[in-house]
Amino acid sequence: MLTKKDTGSSGAKKLSAVILEYLFLSAAISIFTFFFLYSTSVSLGDNYLSRRGFILTDMQQVTFQLWARSICVVASIILFIVVFLSVLGQRLSYLITIIKGVEMLHARSMDYDIPLEGNDELTRLAESINYLSAARRELWRQEQAFQEERSAWVRALSHDIRTPLTSMLSYSELLRKKEHLSDEEIKNYIELVFSKSSQIRQLTEQLMNPDNGTWEKIDDIRFLIEQFAEEWEEILEGRFLCRTDLTGLTSFEGMADVHALHRILDNLISNVEKYADPGCDVELIFKNEDRRLVLIQRNGIKKSGFDKVESSRIGLESVRRIADVYNGEVSVSDTDDIFEIKIALSFPKCL
Repeated sequence: MLTKKDTGSSGAKKLSAVILEYLFLSAAISIFTFFFLYSTSVSLGDNYLSRRGFILTDMQQVTFQLWARSICVVASIILFIVVFLSVLGQRLSYLITIIKGVEMLHARSMDYDIPLEGNDELTRLAESINYLSAARRELWRQEQAFQEERSAWVRALSHDIRTPLTSMLSYSELLRKKEHLSDEEIKNYIELVFSKSSQIRQLTEQLMNPDNGTWEKIDDIRFLIEQFAEEWEEILEGRFLCRTDLTGLTSFEGMADVHALHRILDNLISNVEKYADPGCDVELIFKNEDRRLVLIQRNGIKKSGFDKVESSRIGLESVRRIADVYNGEVSVSDTDDIFEIKIALSFPKCL
């Protein structure tokens, strides 16, 4: 949070008071100079005349002192003007520095700080301008961060909208290659289309309204995960050797956003469909400790190169964003031609 720096501005002097100080200082110097010059000139004059044997009359003495006093007064006045204008000019030159600083702020898009000098109203003015420029820079930085976050969120959600469509197309392609379809296969396909269509509608609504979260109480999250595992295996079987392991999963309750969990599942399925080696097993493992769920998916990597595809990064970034909502974490490794993603999610207690 941006806060205004405290540089003693609360005790800053008024500019008029500073000018009066300069005035009194110049006057004091001038008065001291007058008496010093006058006493010195009179003393030197008397000594000089006495050494030459001149004796001044009273009138001449008065005239001599009058001339000496006049010359000293003129010299003191000149000194007063020089000293006062000098110290005042130094302070007023700071006003020019502030004006140039404002021009620099405009030229550099507020990326400049006016140097602080003294402790008066001009200093407060410079400090306020610096604070406003810093606030403008911070506002611009936050706006840029928001725009980047918004763009990344839209890209991730758009990718997630495309993922269920890919699943529907893949399943349709699989069924199209079959000459005869059983009633069970037709029923499963209709259920898949309905499920993915509902998910696309929900994701579209979320794209239009980012705050449209659907958290709900789940009495048995194990049962929900079992449904996810069955759907995962149903979509991928026939093209991949699928194995699921739920032995480490126990029943527990908690608050969950089912649509967000579906997005994780769809991204995992999409990664398998695009980048997994069909000749290797694809494993999906679930386990939990209390309300902390751990999901591990492991598969071989196709020779085409996993890390060259940009959409894979978008999908994984989407999974990370959802995991952040669950105060979880995501780790990825791709050693020895094996890709593994580990997702940990913490489910809140039921309200």
